[in-house]
Amino acid sequence: MVLDPQDILARASAPEGDPAPMPRALLVFAHPDDPALALGARLARSRDAHYILVTDGAPRDQVDSRARGFSSWMEYRDARERELTAMLSLAGLGKMSRESFDIPDQEASFCLAELTHRLAQRIRAFLPEVVLTHPYEGGHPDHDACAFAVHHACALAGESSQPVIVECASYHAGPDVIETEMFLSAPTPVSENVRALTPREQSRKRERMECFVTQRTTLAQFPCAAERFRIAPDYDFTRPPHPGPALYDNFPWGLTSGRFCRLAADADRDLLQEAPSRRR
Repeated sequence: MVLDPQDILARASAPEGDPAPMPRALLVFAHPDDPALALGARLARSRDAHYILVTDGAPRDQVDSRARGFSSWMEYRDARERELTAMLSLAGLGKMSRESFDIPDQEASFCLAELTHRLAQRIRAFLPEVVLTHPYEGGHPDHDACAFAVHHACALAGESSQPVIVECASYHAGPDVIETEMFLSAPTPVSENVRALTPREQSRKRERMECFVTQRTTLAQFPCAAERFRIAPDYDFTRPPHPGPALYDNFPWGLTSGRFCRLAADADRDLLQEAPSRRR
């Protein structure tokens, strides 16, 4: 069946209570709080989706763990899992189909080819009409890794299994260090839906975000004024997402945007060698 990307975009970004059926969806996000940030005001529409959490939310250097009062990254990981479970329950998604790939936080970029293959398997198994995920914008290396893997996995899945990729606005470098709830300009023209949130939707989204107590300082930077969605543009992951430093170039995580591009080039070469005739 040939999918209409505009119809998929409209239904995937519709508000809670909209009579239009949600497309069969696969949600691929890097961290436990990402779904609440990306589509917290309309998350309940994803009750029949399959959700893949790519990382476990706990960097192994334990800087974040200790800063938040935990004695180990394992305790921090478990706390973030409990927060996610509480948020999904609050949204009426306690029985949602979900899994975690358990990749350490900040390390998804080091297993791009493996991540791509795992996602391609899930796409073949679940046959989603849409994959909701991160844009490639240099906000967080795990977000960029998800974008790379989703694009390549959809190509690997084959023509008959290819869903529409819909991106959810997140954050990236801006004039004031971080810019939230906006997309960077797309490298190719794409359709975008801007969903201004009503007071009720803003309240609903904040309640869901407040489940992530360990991320309170980070989440305070998001005003909850709108949610934005767009059909994913074509990216060249071997080039930086924008001129100048990416946001995560400012953090001592051991991974710069330049290194990400080199890792992406290596993974792209490996994937092409495995399937030289796949669509790009």
